Amino acid sequence: MKIIIGLVFLHMIKTFELEEIVDTTLILRSTITLDCKYPGNETVIQIHWAKVNGSLEEVICTIHRSYGNYISPKYMSRLSYVVGNSSLDLSITLRETSKVDIGIYVCYVTVFPTGTMKKVIAVQGDDFGHILPSSHQVFKKNSKITLNFQNTLSGDVNKVIVQKFANGKMSLVTYCKNSKPGRKSLSYGFDFIKRSFVNCSDFQNVTLKIHQAAIMDEGIYQCHFWSDDKNQTISVNVHIQTTGLTSMSTFALICGVSSLVVLVIFIIAALCLVRTRKNRKIQAKQVNVSFNSTCPQLQIDTADKEPTYANFTPNSSFSKSWT
Repeated sequence: MKIIIGLVFLHMIKTFELEEIVDTTLILRSTITLDCKYPGNETVIQIHWAKVNGSLEEVICTIHRSYGNYISPKYMSRLSYVVGNSSLDLSITLRETSKVDIGIYVCYVTVFPTGTMKKVIAVQGDDFGHILPSSHQVFKKNSKITLNFQNTLSGDVNKVIVQKFANGKMSLVTYCKNSKPGRKSLSYGFDFIKRSFVNCSDFQNVTLKIHQAAIMDEGIYQCHFWSDDKNQTISVNVHIQTTGLTSMSTFALICGVSSLVVLVIFIIAALCLVRTRKNRKIQAKQVNVSFNSTCPQLQIDTADKEPTYANFTPNSSFSKSWT
C-alpha cells in the first residue's frame, strides 16, 4: 500500500519506489520518541522499524505477533518500546541520542487484511523557528474541527500542503497537487488518514475537517499554497476546550472559586473561634454562678422555714463544711 506522506524533508532514496515526503519531523533531543500508532482497527501482524542510510535501510527492531521481538545489537542498550493504552501503539524511544541519529526513519506496519503501510519520520538538528499564527480558533472537545484556508495569489495554484506544529513536532495533515490537467491527487498524513477530510477541489479555498476533536489536535495548522512563481502560507492556532468555557473564562472561574473557598474557610474558622471563646466564657460563668448560689439558696430556705426550725441545731458534719 503506497502512501505519499508530508512535505518537510524531500529525499530521493533508492530503497523507496517513489519520491517520498515525510509524515512527521522531530527536533533532535537527548531522548526522542518515534511515534507510530496504527489508525485502523485491523489486526496488526508485524511492525518493522528501520533507518535509511544512503541506499540501504538499517534494521532497528522488529515486532512480530507470533515470532516475538528483535532489537538490533546497535540499539539494544538505548531503545525501548512505548507502552501505550492500545496494542496499536507501535512507537519506540531512543535515549542518549547524538548527531548520528539525525536522518530518516521508517515504520512499516503489516496488518490483516489490508497489507503493509509505512510512516516516514525525519529527525533534524535545527529548530522550526518562531511561527506566528494569523488567527486563533477554539473548538469544543469531541466536536468537529473545520478550518478554511483561502489564498490571495493571482496565479494558478498547483500544490497545497497542510501541516500541524505542536510540542516540537511537525506532522503532515494533507497533500494536494495537480497530477494531470484537470485532475488533482489527494493524500493524507499517516496520523490523519482515518480521522480527517480535506476538500481541495478548489485550490483557492481549501477546507480541512477533523472528526471528534481531542486535546492532541491542539497546535498551529499551516496551509501552504504554491503557484508557478509565488507561494503563500496561512497559519491558524487551534485550541481545544474541555468545558463549555473559554480558557480565559475557565481561568477566571478557577480564580474566583479558589478565592471564594478561601473566604468561606476563613469565615468558618473565625466563627468557630468566636463560638469557642463564647462557650468558654459561658462555662466559666456557669461555674461561678453555681458556686456562688449555694449560700444564698440555703439562706432563703432557712429564712422560709425560720418559724418552724427556730430551735434547729445543725448537724456537726454540715457545720464543718461551712466553717
